[in-house]
Amino acid sequence: MTIRKCLICRKPFTPHRHVKHQQTCSEPECQRERRRRWQQAKRKADKTYAARQQKHTEAWLQAHPDYWHEYRNRHPEYAARNREQQKSRNETRRSKAIAKSDASFLETLLPAGIYELRRCNPAGIANGDAWLVKIALLSIAHDG
Repeated sequence: MTIRKCLICRKPFTPHRHVKHQQTCSEPECQRERRRRWQQAKRKADKTYAARQQKHTEAWLQAHPDYWHEYRNRHPEYAARNREQQKSRNETRRSKAIAKSDASFLETLLPAGIYELRRCNPAGIANGDAWLVKIALLSIAHDG
């Protein structure tokens, strides 16, 4: 009799004799996690499957528009945790430089004209595809 360690809970189990390569025990939590992992890998590998799943999810949410509102009401600890995580994400965003319409200074403005724009790969090397871009100065904001 073969004993294996469950891939999920790491506890020893005896595989079913008809399931040759069984890697998880029959505990409901482990089976749920096994199916979740399979579905995640399937979505990543099969874009058609992923699109169908997305369409199904959207249809379900349209049929149940109050689901998340009711869920948050029934699970206040989830809502509180989510609020804290959102605060943290907002703080991270605020600390990064964000371009604003009034962020440019006259000294750093490009002069109006026609420029060539090329996409660069992560190494900073431009490929052969290029666009011509016209940059025109529309207005100058003055302080005071």
